[in-house]
Amino acid sequence: MAHTVLARKWRPKKFTDLVGQQNTVTILKNIITTNRLHHAYLLTGTRGVGKTTIARIIAKALNCLNLTDNEPCCNCNNCLQIDSGRYVDVIEIDAASNTGVDNIREVLENAQYAPTSGQYKIYIIDEVHMLSKSAFNAMLKTLEEPPAHIVFILATTDPQKVPVTILSRCLQLKLRNMSIAEIETHLAWILQQESINYEIEALSLLANAANGSMRDALSLTDQAIAFSSGLISKDICQQMLGISDDSILIQILEAIYNKDTRTLTNICEHLNNEGANLENLLAQINYTLFQIGLAQLSPQPNVKPELLALAGQISVQDCQLYFEISNLGIEQIKKVTAKYPVFVMSLLRMIAFSIGSSEQKQVFVSNGNFNSTPIDSTQEPKLNPDVQKVEQHITITNTVLEENISSSHKHVTDIPKEDAKTDGAPPWQELREEASSQIPADTEAEIMIAAQEVKENATQDMPLTAAFDGDWIKFIKQIDYNRFPTHTRIGMVLNNSQLEHLEGNTITLSVDDKFREAVTHECVDLIEKILYETYQQHYDLEFNFSQTLETSIRIHEVTTAREKQQQAEESIKNDPIIKDLIDNFSAKIIPNSIKPID
Repeated sequence: MAHTVLARKWRPKKFTDLVGQQNTVTILKNIITTNRLHHAYLLTGTRGVGKTTIARIIAKALNCLNLTDNEPCCNCNNCLQIDSGRYVDVIEIDAASNTGVDNIREVLENAQYAPTSGQYKIYIIDEVHMLSKSAFNAMLKTLEEPPAHIVFILATTDPQKVPVTILSRCLQLKLRNMSIAEIETHLAWILQQESINYEIEALSLLANAANGSMRDALSLTDQAIAFSSGLISKDICQQMLGISDDSILIQILEAIYNKDTRTLTNICEHLNNEGANLENLLAQINYTLFQIGLAQLSPQPNVKPELLALAGQISVQDCQLYFEISNLGIEQIKKVTAKYPVFVMSLLRMIAFSIGSSEQKQVFVSNGNFNSTPIDSTQEPKLNPDVQKVEQHITITNTVLEENISSSHKHVTDIPKEDAKTDGAPPWQELREEASSQIPADTEAEIMIAAQEVKENATQDMPLTAAFDGDWIKFIKQIDYNRFPTHTRIGMVLNNSQLEHLEGNTITLSVDDKFREAVTHECVDLIEKILYETYQQHYDLEFNFSQTLETSIRIHEVTTAREKQQQAEESIKNDPIIKDLIDNFSAKIIPNSIKPID
């Protein structure tokens, strides 16, 4: 007998078998109890949370011959045929493969006929957001006036791409992600049924890596079973997932806190040589910082001693900053192929931007080292001789800039002269005045010349990278496609797309439906990477597919060529010499002989 993977073998057969979806189960059971059946349901949620499974359970509950306590019996002929996918009155459609209007129209033509053996004819459409606009329009008519024996169950991971006309006609049920505890408990139960030994720490790693998806957790468990030799251990799961134990994470964070860049880079190099999954490792560091932040601001029970020690060392401000930097690093590392430089620079960025607490400031001095010595705010600061001249230069430059800024306003406040002394002057002002009086004449002249240059350039605008202005065609024209491998088909997608909507950092594109298969994850990641390189901002792309486009670059090129051709022909026809030749010498213009000059 062929082996059946855990995700299929232990797929829930009835409502009571479902894990983590109690709210949805309660709603569906109440609907069946009161017989207030809706003609269309929309199940939403991330992958592996049970959308298709619940759709099949609903189909069984509506057609079961021995319904008990609003639960399908799973033993009657109808239930067994639905489980095996052979029930004629339950039609499952994969919208990702059947996107066109012809596919939907062919299916809906039979909707008017009564069910063969059950009470309801049920249409389960998975990944419904992948349907084309024309396919949605074809389905809309049936949703508006459905026959009494028809029930639609739509499932999608992206409800934002479903037209509002469809959404408004469906009863929406949002499935939540599974908690780590729920996944651990369910995995433990399944492994006990399978008589497979395991360690609790290993199940915790698998549950964390699943990101709320029970199907992903079961797939990882299958992989761990194949990887192990009778015992699913913590070490095996760490090796399989490409992650490290807590001791490595603690070493990394201690090196960051101590600003020990040599140790930090050595650890990173070792992890890279060992083949660690750097993306998962950065996510681990992010989660560890989350635990430290909780320990600092909202103490939790059973916190590991090493985390408590770091929580007492790292300042609250730095912990929050590290967390944001790691968030940014996780977003960036997903977009690149060479992940090691992004991983290392994300950690070094934590050192470079450490801010310390209000009692202890990190000061970057001229020799490039960080000075974390506590500063007593009650003492007067001492000027470093190495940077004294620079400090004086900055003081004069700031004064010049302030004069330029104040001169552009109508209301100007009189500024006291530099030599004016007040009893309440702060200590640093007296130190600055004393230092400026000791500047040699030649140095002072150099500083004044530099300040004058700053003053002359103060009103000039600094060149800034402009944000994306919505001109999609201009953006496409400046792309060098030779930089990218041909298999990404990025040029095919861009040349047959047009901007549909721009809102904040979200760009919605319409792509010719003929090129739907070219819109792969790799292609989308490359386009987002090019946008970032061009505008120094992150943009998220959303895609709709259309049968006809209006302003794609391909259409733009054809329209531009046509306009140039018309201008060239009119220019020749209106030329006085050409007119004279035609009128006096019976000359003729040979058709299609006129070509515009680029």
